[in-house]
Amino acid sequence: MSGAIIRKVMTGGRVTLLLVALAAVPVGGCGADVAYTRAPDRRVEVRLDEYRVLPEHIQVTAGPITFVAHNTGRLTHNLVVVQFKRPLGDEVEKQYGTPTKTLFPGETASTTVDLKPGKYRLICTISNHDNLGQYAELKVVR
Repeated sequence: MSGAIIRKVMTGGRVTLLLVALAAVPVGGCGADVAYTRAPDRRVEVRLDEYRVLPEHIQVTAGPITFVAHNTGRLTHNLVVVQFKRPLGDEVEKQYGTPTKTLFPGETASTTVDLKPGKYRLICTISNHDNLGQYAELKVVR
Protein backbone atom coordinates (compact mmCIF):
# COMPACT_ATOMS: atom_id res chain seq x y z
CA MET A 1 0.00 0.00 0.00
CA SER A 2 1.90 3.06 -1.18
CA GLY A 3 1.66 6.36 0.69
CA ALA A 4 0.36 4.75 3.89
CA ILE A 5 1.74 3.65 7.22
CA ILE A 6 0.33 0.77 9.23
CA ARG A 7 1.02 0.88 12.96
CA LYS A 8 0.27 -1.47 15.80
CA VAL A 9 -1.09 0.25 18.89
CA MET A 10 -1.56 -1.45 22.25
CA THR A 11 -4.79 -0.35 23.95
CA GLY A 12 -5.90 -2.11 27.11
CA GLY A 13 -4.23 -5.40 26.20
CA ARG A 14 -5.58 -5.39 22.61
CA VAL A 15 -3.60 -4.72 19.46
CA THR A 16 -5.26 -2.23 17.15
CA LEU A 17 -4.02 -1.57 13.64
CA LEU A 18 -4.01 2.07 12.60
CA LEU A 19 -3.87 2.98 8.96
CA VAL A 20 -2.52 6.45 8.38
CA ALA A 21 -2.80 7.72 4.81
CA LEU A 22 -0.19 10.17 3.63
CA ALA A 23 -1.16 12.89 1.16
CA ALA A 24 -4.36 11.08 0.32
CA VAL A 25 -6.70 14.04 0.75
CA PRO A 26 -6.49 16.75 -1.91
CA VAL A 27 -6.31 20.24 -0.49
CA GLY A 28 -9.03 22.51 -1.85
CA GLY A 29 -7.88 25.70 -3.53
CA CYS A 30 -4.36 24.50 -4.37
CA GLY A 31 -4.36 24.84 -8.12
CA ALA A 32 -7.99 23.80 -8.40
CA ASP A 33 -9.93 25.16 -11.35
CA VAL A 34 -12.33 27.95 -10.45
CA ALA A 35 -15.80 27.92 -12.00
CA TYR A 36 -16.67 31.41 -13.26
CA THR A 37 -20.19 32.70 -13.66
CA ARG A 38 -20.30 34.26 -17.11
CA ALA A 39 -22.08 37.52 -17.91
CA PRO A 40 -22.16 37.50 -21.73
CA ASP A 41 -24.23 40.69 -22.10
CA ARG A 42 -21.87 42.75 -19.85
CA ARG A 43 -24.51 42.97 -17.15
CA VAL A 44 -23.25 41.58 -13.84
CA GLU A 45 -25.84 41.00 -11.12
CA VAL A 46 -24.56 40.35 -7.61
CA ARG A 47 -26.08 39.78 -4.18
CA LEU A 48 -24.54 41.45 -1.14
CA ASP A 49 -24.98 40.12 2.37
CA GLU A 50 -22.96 39.53 5.54
CA TYR A 51 -20.15 39.19 4.41
CA ARG A 52 -20.24 37.93 0.85
CA VAL A 53 -20.55 39.03 -2.75
CA LEU A 54 -22.30 36.33 -4.79
CA PRO A 55 -21.38 34.92 -7.20
CA GLU A 56 -17.77 34.88 -6.00
CA HIS A 57 -16.09 34.38 -9.41
CA ILE A 58 -17.40 36.26 -12.44
CA GLN A 59 -16.18 36.47 -16.04
CA VAL A 60 -17.25 39.20 -18.44
CA THR A 61 -16.13 40.72 -21.76
CA ALA A 62 -14.13 43.96 -21.70
CA GLY A 63 -15.88 47.28 -22.28
CA PRO A 64 -18.64 49.12 -20.44
CA ILE A 65 -19.98 46.71 -17.80
CA THR A 66 -23.14 47.37 -15.79
CA PHE A 67 -23.05 46.09 -12.23
CA VAL A 68 -26.40 45.59 -10.51
CA ALA A 69 -26.08 45.09 -6.75
CA HIS A 70 -28.93 43.68 -4.63
CA ASN A 71 -28.55 44.00 -0.86
CA THR A 72 -30.04 40.78 0.51
CA GLY A 73 -28.41 41.23 3.91
CA ARG A 74 -29.40 42.93 7.16
CA LEU A 75 -26.68 45.61 7.12
CA THR A 76 -25.91 48.41 4.67
CA HIS A 77 -23.56 47.55 1.80
CA ASN A 78 -22.21 49.04 -1.42
CA LEU A 79 -20.33 47.74 -4.46
CA VAL A 80 -17.03 49.06 -5.78
CA VAL A 81 -14.66 47.74 -8.48
CA VAL A 82 -11.03 47.87 -7.31
CA GLN A 83 -7.61 46.56 -8.31
CA PHE A 84 -7.17 42.80 -7.93
CA LYS A 85 -4.16 42.83 -5.61
CA ARG A 86 -4.66 44.48 -2.25
CA PRO A 87 -2.38 47.44 -1.65
CA LEU A 88 0.46 47.14 0.85
CA GLY A 89 0.89 49.44 3.83
CA ASP A 90 -0.31 52.97 3.21
CA GLU A 91 -0.84 52.55 -0.55
CA VAL A 92 -4.22 53.74 -1.80
CA GLU A 93 -6.45 51.13 -3.40
CA LYS A 94 -7.27 52.01 -7.02
CA GLN A 95 -11.01 52.22 -7.73
CA TYR A 96 -12.60 51.97 -11.16
CA GLY A 97 -15.76 53.89 -11.99
CA THR A 98 -18.25 55.16 -9.44
CA PRO A 99 -19.30 53.00 -6.47
CA THR A 100 -22.98 52.26 -5.99
CA LYS A 101 -24.77 54.28 -3.35
CA THR A 102 -25.00 52.81 0.13
CA LEU A 103 -27.71 50.16 -0.07
CA PHE A 104 -30.03 49.50 2.83
CA PRO A 105 -31.49 45.98 3.21
CA GLY A 106 -33.68 45.14 0.22
CA GLU A 107 -32.37 47.97 -1.99
CA THR A 108 -30.82 47.64 -5.45
CA ALA A 109 -28.49 50.01 -7.31
CA SER A 110 -26.32 49.91 -10.40
CA THR A 111 -23.16 51.46 -11.77
CA THR A 112 -21.44 51.15 -15.15
CA VAL A 113 -17.66 50.86 -15.40
CA ASP A 114 -15.52 50.64 -18.55
CA LEU A 115 -12.93 47.92 -17.89
CA LYS A 116 -9.98 46.53 -19.85
CA PRO A 117 -9.01 42.83 -19.76
CA GLY A 118 -7.56 41.78 -16.42
CA LYS A 119 -8.56 40.76 -12.91
CA TYR A 120 -10.42 42.99 -10.49
CA ARG A 121 -12.16 42.66 -7.13
CA LEU A 122 -15.75 43.60 -6.36
CA ILE A 123 -15.88 44.79 -2.76
CA CYS A 124 -18.00 46.52 -0.16
CA THR A 125 -16.13 49.56 1.20
CA ILE A 126 -18.34 50.06 4.24
CA SER A 127 -16.48 49.59 7.52
CA ASN A 128 -14.24 46.50 7.28
CA HIS A 129 -16.61 44.36 5.18
CA ASP A 130 -13.91 43.62 2.58
CA ASN A 131 -11.58 42.31 5.32
CA LEU A 132 -14.41 40.12 6.60
CA GLY A 133 -14.67 38.39 3.21
CA GLN A 134 -17.15 40.55 1.32
CA TYR A 135 -15.50 40.50 -2.09
CA ALA A 136 -15.66 38.67 -5.40
CA GLU A 137 -13.18 38.10 -8.20
CA LEU A 138 -13.95 39.66 -11.57
CA LYS A 139 -12.14 38.35 -14.62
CA VAL A 140 -12.45 40.62 -17.67
CA VAL A 141 -11.58 39.01 -21.02
CA ARG A 142 -11.37 40.18 -24.64
